Amino acid sequence: MDAVIRAVGIPHGASHTEVIVDVACQCTIIEIAARIGAGHIGLLLQHALGIEVFAALLDVALGRPAVLTPTAHGYATVRFIAAPHAGRLVSVTGFRRPAPGVPFVRWRAPIGGMVHTPSANAQRLGAFVATGTDAAEVEQRADLLARQVQLRVVPPGDAGQASWASTAAIAP
Repeated sequence: MDAVIRAVGIPHGASHTEVIVDVACQCTIIEIAARIGAGHIGLLLQHALGIEVFAALLDVALGRPAVLTPTAHGYATVRFIAAPHAGRLVSVTGFRRPAPGVPFVRWRAPIGGMVHTPSANAQRLGAFVATGTDAAEVEQRADLLARQVQLRVVPPGDAGQASWASTAAIAP
C-alpha cells in the first residue's frame, strides 16, 4: 500500500485510502487522498489512544518526527445525528454535553433551520464521541445516548404539527 500511496504523489503526511474487498477477497482501491480520514477519525485516535493526530501532522509538515506512540489504551466510537426527513428543525432534546465518557459533542443545526436526510457529511446535524475501557462498554454508551436524542422536524411545506423522531432509527 505504501508504494501505491507514493505513486499517486503523497510522499509524506496523512493519507486516506478506501478499499473494497469482494467475496473472492480481492481488493480494489477506490480512493486515495492526501488527508486524514473523515468521520472524526483524529478525535477517535486522540480519545482512545492519546495520539494527537493533528499535532503529528503539523510535525510532519514542519519536518519534525511525529509522535504516534499511544499514551492510552481505551476505546472510542462516534455517533452522528441525522434528520429523519427533510423539513424545519423545531426542537432537539436529549443531546448531551461533554461529560466523562463523552469527551466530544458538536451540534451544527440551528433550531428553526431547514434540515435534510444526509447525502453528504456536512448535512449531519450533530455528532458525539463515546469512550470507555472496552469496546462493548463504548458501543452500549453510544447506542444509549443516540436513542435519547429526540428531534422534532416539520416536513417541508407543512404548517401543522411537528412530528417527533428518535435517532434510534436514524443514527447507527
